Amino acid sequence: MDKKEFNLLLPAITLIVIITGFLFALKVLMPKVAENQARIKAVNTDIAKAEAKLDSLRTAQSSMTKLSDVVNNILIAVPDSIDSPNLIVEIEAIASANKVGIASLSPPTDRNSGDINSSGSLSTGEESSSGLSVTVSAVGSFQDINNFISGIESSIRFSKITALTITSSQEGPLSVSISFDVYKRPVVSSSKGGTK
Repeated sequence: MDKKEFNLLLPAITLIVIITGFLFALKVLMPKVAENQARIKAVNTDIAKAEAKLDSLRTAQSSMTKLSDVVNNILIAVPDSIDSPNLIVEIEAIASANKVGIASLSPPTDRNSGDINSSGSLSTGEESSSGLSVTVSAVGSFQDINNFISGIESSIRFSKITALTITSSQEGPLSVSISFDVYKRPVVSSSKGGTK
């Protein structure tokens, strides 16, 4: 073979090698590439779904946190039991904050039976009790008494003023007598029948 034929044969051999390599890549390597691309697409889809779930969980967590705050406020506003000494302290704090003097404060009594146990809490024998009834007598200026009444009404505890009497004299501060009920959550029994 002479040099001229070799120079013509070399590009033909190169072209045959390139075409063979291309066909080999097309038959052997391209399916692997396509398979890897399909896997990548599936993984990207899974990642997108996981991110959507995480976003959903973040939203749910945020909602749960907000609801937890609301539930905590409700549990404070309507507790499962009412502690008489703490209730008295709260009334005195509201009076003090509004510059009202407490002339008298009746011991809180059970709304249904009037029984308070020795610890100052509601008697457990009365299952249908819904709270305590309190009567407060206070003295102060009209504005201070008005603020005191507003303070009781806007207290976190769920309460209802049942009676209000305001009296005045020729000189001096006004007197007010306020009766109100402070409510608690009802006791829910887990079984309707007695045990045998």
